[in-house]
Amino acid sequence: MKWSVLVSACLLLLCFVACFIAQAASETPAQLLVTKPRSEFDINHQYYTSLLKKALTKAAAGRTIPELKPTFAMEQGRALRELAKGESLDVFWVGTDLDKEQEFRAIRIPLERGLMGFRKFILRKDSIAKFNSIRSLQQLQQLTACQGAFWPDVEIMRSSGLKVEEAPVYENIFKQLLAGRCDYFPRGLHEGVIELEKRQALYPELVRYNKLMLHYPFAVYFFTRKENEALALWIEQGLEQMIDDGELLAHMQQQELTRHVFPLQHHSSDPWISIKNPLLSPDTPVTNSRYWFQPQDFKVDGE
Repeated sequence: MKWSVLVSACLLLLCFVACFIAQAASETPAQLLVTKPRSEFDINHQYYTSLLKKALTKAAAGRTIPELKPTFAMEQGRALRELAKGESLDVFWVGTDLDKEQEFRAIRIPLERGLMGFRKFILRKDSIAKFNSIRSLQQLQQLTACQGAFWPDVEIMRSSGLKVEEAPVYENIFKQLLAGRCDYFPRGLHEGVIELEKRQALYPELVRYNKLMLHYPFAVYFFTRKENEALALWIEQGLEQMIDDGELLAHMQQQELTRHVFPLQHHSSDPWISIKNPLLSPDTPVTNSRYWFQPQDFKVDGE
């Protein structure tokens, strides 16, 4: 009698273990679909895909790391539609807003510690003198910015009275700026220098302008469909562990996209124009220095 009870208990345990393994396997996809780079110059893609791979590896806990499989290049609007359908995209990195966080599962950890919200401008060389005289938001409101269609920045800037010209294709923004359809192209602190280096032969008349900083709280998050909660938790846990171990900051200091911005104090600017971001979820912890760079991080001691 005791022997039969023991056998039954062992069988029950084996069934439990088998079910656990099967469930874990079902939650571990063999591959994750991501976008292709937007162009041959798109080093942002390398930054985010390598960070995603590191986060998955960090929190794998014995799970097989999925292969990241690029499907095709997509601008933001198309990518979000594809993510919603779940056929050509499993994970997407994009600037957050309240609507996206309601429609998708946001992993609410800024992938560049909010660096994207610290903006310096790409200009035509013949515009430098004009921008040297700008000291206030009111003066900046007289000029026109170029931004990508469907970028959250468009609504953020317009909400503060800034004029914006939209371009549906990322690479065309540089062409519009050169053609005079807009006056400046605000880029995240880490973006403008590299973007111009990659396109120097194409746009020798464009320059990075360093004497003015436009700031608004802004973050790029990883997004999945809400149905992919297990995947989202895996990525989230990996990023949290990378923060704990200093690996997220190290990633920023090593990647071609971001390494040139350190130390941050080298980018201190006067004037500094701050505007609000009405698109952020009201509970976004923008003052939490665990996740977000703070304006004081850019100040030289004594300023």
